[in-house]
Amino acid sequence: MSGIRYRIVSKYIGTVFLVMAAVFAVTAACAVVYGEKGALYFFLPASIASAAIGVFLIKRVPEKDVADAEAAAVAALSFLTASIIGAVPFVFLTGSPLIDAWFEAMSGVTTTGFSLLTVDTAPRSVVFYRALLQWIGGLGFIIITAAVFLVSGRPAVTLLKDAIEEKVFARITKNIRTVALTYFVFTLAGIILLLIFGIKVFDAVSLAMAGISTGGFAPVSDISVLYSPWQVFFPLIVIMFLGSTNFMAYYKELKEQKTLKDALRAVATNPQFLTLTFTMTIAGIVFAVIYDGPHEAVEGIFLAVSAHSTTGFTLSPVTAFPEPVLMLAIVLMFVGGSVGSTAGGIKISRAIDVFKGLKRFALSTIYPREMVSAGDEGKKDGLSAAIYVITLYTCAVIVSAVIFVMSGYGPLLSVFEVVSAASTVGLSGGIVSPELASPLKLILIFLMWGGRLEFIALMIWGAAIIARR
Repeated sequence: MSGIRYRIVSKYIGTVFLVMAAVFAVTAACAVVYGEKGALYFFLPASIASAAIGVFLIKRVPEKDVADAEAAAVAALSFLTASIIGAVPFVFLTGSPLIDAWFEAMSGVTTTGFSLLTVDTAPRSVVFYRALLQWIGGLGFIIITAAVFLVSGRPAVTLLKDAIEEKVFARITKNIRTVALTYFVFTLAGIILLLIFGIKVFDAVSLAMAGISTGGFAPVSDISVLYSPWQVFFPLIVIMFLGSTNFMAYYKELKEQKTLKDALRAVATNPQFLTLTFTMTIAGIVFAVIYDGPHEAVEGIFLAVSAHSTTGFTLSPVTAFPEPVLMLAIVLMFVGGSVGSTAGGIKISRAIDVFKGLKRFALSTIYPREMVSAGDEGKKDGLSAAIYVITLYTCAVIVSAVIFVMSGYGPLLSVFEVVSAASTVGLSGGIVSPELASPLKLILIFLMWGGRLEFIALMIWGAAIIARR
């Protein structure tokens, strides 16, 4: 394996600086609207400085193809760089310690939703900035990242090959605007839906951006203080569900089907879509049955969708949920949403691949192996890829959970917390707090970072470094 050319990698990291410059500029506009001069005086110069650095990095190296290991380095360093840049406003505008600011920013760009910030006393521009970080993070994982990793018109990193159907995106750059438009339309639809249910404009924008990115940063520490559960229940469930579905599939069906009705029918019969709908429904029913009373049942159903979509919104503290609910929520978070969505976890399609692999194995014990595995090489490759990802996730979760247990936390809550981090969910059983020891915060930061990249990019990048040495 050849060495990584970091000079070329830095060219693509320049794109991250340009994106963050845009984020700072939009937040500066928000500061103007709310009359927050201090925030304006920070975000405007920060935008100019980020743009200058981005242009310098992009122009200092001519266009060159990147190898897979270099693309993996770009993937890992893009989210790492965005989190470091994104942490600066939290330090200067909220007085957060460096480790807490980095934790908050990493939680934002990876669309996790863990928070150490006292959001009720933070400037409105900073609250908006958090939601915008998640919205950009979700969009970046689906589109911007894919655009950066093109090698001769094809995605260069294995993790992106799973997220993109090659027949739909033979040339990704030609279709990026279409997928971005879908993301924007879903966000706008979410804002309108929330406004219809009586949510204030600022809160509706923040919740829609955090919801469609399956991020989970709420504009207030407790949504139920400002709004009744019935106000946010339906619109947020719709937004969370849309965020966890395959954005690529919408484009594919709209392009291939003759009418909108046929396209919607094709999307609705997609195996990932059907499985996600079925499992969310069953989990919601189970949670509702476990709880007593209509109000608690609503909270249970909401938690089921929030955990499965890896969004992390909640109508009541996780500590109030019974242990059976927490255990099932761990499974839902671990599986996550659809490939091609903003959701985290191992993804529905990989769970389907493993189920089909087990089915073929069972059948091969009854029928001749040739009858079961004929023409099955492609499926075996898919199963192998699924097993790699699941193994990486499982190892990361087990090692991290053991460390948390050794630090004095209960086994169930430890597993819940680390799965929530690795699957970029953000639901917390109370462990995540400003008082959490810094080494444990660093572990969660690593899980959020690695989990957003499904640990594959980190593995490829690390293997390239080891091989070089």
